[in-house]
Amino acid sequence: MLKPKVQISKQLHERVRVAAATLGVTAEEFVEKTLEEAAEKVIVSQGHSGELSKEEEEAIANQLKGLGYLE
Repeated sequence: MLKPKVQISKQLHERVRVAAATLGVTAEEFVEKTLEEAAEKVIVSQGHSGELSKEEEEAIANQLKGLGYLE
């Protein structure tokens, strides 16, 4: 199964690589876990649980784009 790809700056990639190495995980594992936690915080802070509406998904995607996690 193909996984979505996210482009990040070289500087951020280096910081992720260092942080992941410090924790003894791969950069991919670190990014996935970090994004899972960030998405959960957004969902919970908005008082949601379970499935998101299309509008909610778009709002979260826009927030992640604003933070530089997505293009």
